[in-house]
Amino acid sequence: MMSEHISQIRGSVMDAIGNTPVVMLSRLFRNAEVVAKLEFMNPGGSIKDRMVRHMLRHSPVNVKHVVESSSGNTGAALAMASAVYGLQCDITVPDRTSVEKVKRIQAYGAEVHVCVADVPESHERSYHSVAERIAADTGAFHLDQYRSEMNRQAHYADTAPELWFQLNCELDYFVCGIGSGGTISGIGRYLKDQNPNIKVIGVEPANSAYRKLVTNDECGDEYKTVMEGVGKRTPSVSFDPSVVDDVIQVTDEEALEYCRRLAREEGILAGGSSGCVAAGIAKALPKLHGRIATIFPDSGAFYLSKYF
Repeated sequence: MMSEHISQIRGSVMDAIGNTPVVMLSRLFRNAEVVAKLEFMNPGGSIKDRMVRHMLRHSPVNVKHVVESSSGNTGAALAMASAVYGLQCDITVPDRTSVEKVKRIQAYGAEVHVCVADVPESHERSYHSVAERIAADTGAFHLDQYRSEMNRQAHYADTAPELWFQLNCELDYFVCGIGSGGTISGIGRYLKDQNPNIKVIGVEPANSAYRKLVTNDECGDEYKTVMEGVGKRTPSVSFDPSVVDDVIQVTDEEALEYCRRLAREEGILAGGSSGCVAAGIAKALPKLHGRIATIFPDSGAFYLSKYF
């Protein structure tokens, strides 16, 4: 009699999102227990696959056209989903976005609008404003990750439980980069709901806007970074400061050093935001104890022309 097997075939790449591995960073942090969840192993190449899937599942009925402002990964995730669901897709990105990210979005068939990076979000040429204008002019569904409650909800409902059980419900610190704020807020809230003693620490580039919301420290010099997907000049509504216990800031030089060390010492080709959070862990490590977990949101393959 033939034994029964559960099919491993997925209906589409959207059904293949999740179940990413957690690995020890035992070469980079030799005397500590630091683990990282490798979100670049999602089919769209980043943690944003989860958020986009959640948002589209809760989108208005009969959506035919979607638009989003993105530093690149949400744009790629939405472009991938749009290819699967047959949607028209427009993505706005700042002009500091790597060429690999732009080409990746275009490869899925989406239209990319490259906008001015170093202007306030309200400026008519910012990638936020251009996305809003496209949505208003065309009637497209604007996901609006920087303000949508569903950004946090996606990680509370999906990413966090997966991580928690992969860790056998044992964790002391969760350290996470802050970009839109949804990842740290959703995962952090879930983890604290399971164990209020868990400390949640954010990491961002120097002079970014989030540390002052948690520590009451004012920003220093003008905010400017080469990092993509982490740090903001203006805090996103998606960020929940009540979940976060501390925010560490690191320089671009520190972030890039650890980005390259991850590749050369751990064999993990991760993006700049992963280097940023690894540098933050290194900076905080003398004060931490027990198990530390983090998220590596995307792959260094999307930044080869920029960081390596």
